[in-house]
Amino acid sequence: MNAGKPAALQVRERAHSTIHRHRPHQPWHFGGVVAVVFVVMAASSVPSPLYGLYQQQWHFGTTTSTIVYACYALGAILTLLFAGGLAAHLGTRRTIVLAQATLVLSFLTFLLATGAWALCLARLVQGVAVGLLTSSAGSALADLHPDRSHRAAAAANSTATSTGIALGAVFSGLAAQYGPAPLVTPFVVLTVLSVCGLVLVRAIPAWQPEQQQLRSWRPRVPRLGAGSRRILLRVAPLVTVGWSVVGLYLALGVDLVAGLLHTHDRALSSLVILVVQGCGGIAPMLLRRLSDRTASVTGCGLLVAGLGASVAGYDMAHTTLFFLGAAITGAGFGLTFMGSTSAVTAAVRSGDRPQLLPGFFALAYLAVSVPVVALGAAASHFGVAAAFSWFGFLVALLAVVAGVLAVRPSSRYPA
Repeated sequence: MNAGKPAALQVRERAHSTIHRHRPHQPWHFGGVVAVVFVVMAASSVPSPLYGLYQQQWHFGTTTSTIVYACYALGAILTLLFAGGLAAHLGTRRTIVLAQATLVLSFLTFLLATGAWALCLARLVQGVAVGLLTSSAGSALADLHPDRSHRAAAAANSTATSTGIALGAVFSGLAAQYGPAPLVTPFVVLTVLSVCGLVLVRAIPAWQPEQQQLRSWRPRVPRLGAGSRRILLRVAPLVTVGWSVVGLYLALGVDLVAGLLHTHDRALSSLVILVVQGCGGIAPMLLRRLSDRTASVTGCGLLVAGLGASVAGYDMAHTTLFFLGAAITGAGFGLTFMGSTSAVTAAVRSGDRPQLLPGFFALAYLAVSVPVVALGAAASHFGVAAAFSWFGFLVALLAVVAGVLAVRPSSRYPA
């Protein structure tokens, strides 16, 4: 059967089959990578509730905090653009291990920080770690899933991402409000968890052939073929609207709750992030059997309804309506993320387009970072309430457009 195939391809296929024949993967292998995604994404939101403490300690303003966050987004985007193909060179498992080691380096930078410049460096390194992980975790989860289901793997990825962001922010908020050494404890805990995750991933048998001798590698922007560009353009509205919502609540959520409840309690104020991201994690697991198109369209509808309820609740000082809208918005984000991730992962696996995932997540981090910077500037000039209302309206309008595009047969989502 292999007589007509090149020798190199036969060797690769034999190596791949040997790995899976002698090293069968267990359910904990899949769960281990999900746990790693959870910890990395939790780490990405931990610094947000601590910025107020850093401001008090080093006397810098909101603009500097926005720059610090922008460094994180810049690190993630540049890594996805220039090193997104590193997994194809190192192997997916080695890339995930490298991401965790880089993340530990960022924690050490946080712990040794002596000023805002060090925070910028720490967040930049953290962004590099997140970029390395997100460029490889999607395909890893699809390979390690017991049924090799890209849809179930996308649901798990979405859940781990959303709940990680949610619980990371809440944990950090609790540490800032009640814990000892609030600028130390979160990063020590995360360092321990990350080292454990690194050991765990190293214990998983390689799920792809890994080269014994690595060739030279240099950073470069991956070239997308015509088919890959069509797929990315098809999911671009969903990615943009979903992750813009994340940026909206990361940028203004804590200030919105503080004003709504008239509190300076950082732990209480961070509850809105828990609600948005928590529901964003629960919805994909409960509705993971939805087709990609149905999940995307339903998610867009929930985003419109949720943003409308949140804006109305804030304008009327109605706390229950505000948080109900936040929960609905979070569920909408989770479903749009699951639908778009599943569609892209399926395209990667069926068409051998490894460059698609880095491009997909680079777009996601661009969508989540621009709102944070823009909203920070808008809030300082027009106030938090006005920035939230206008940006919520714009994102809801974009969600309508994304939903209409996703429901059209020309979108050709997998059924």
